[in-house]
Amino acid sequence: MNDHTPQTYSLEILAEATGVSTQMIVQYQQNGMISDHLDDDTLRTLRRLEHLRENCEMNLKGLKLLTQLLDEVEQLRQELRSRR
Repeated sequence: MNDHTPQTYSLEILAEATGVSTQMIVQYQQNGMISDHLDDDTLRTLRRLEHLRENCEMNLKGLKLLTQLLDEVEQLRQELRSRR
């Protein structure tokens, strides 16, 4: 039997798994860049944000804008898929 219950994490576990400080994770939450529900989606988003922050030297405002744009693109892709 396959259990599809999403995994949830504590703030400390996410910080350890991603290398992002707990303070930065809280900042991302406060800026609406990640949800308060710390799950697998949050883990993937944190890894993406950290990659962009480190490798593209983006500040918090740039990350927030880029995250919003990427979310909009994904929404549009889903809408297009549902029309087929």
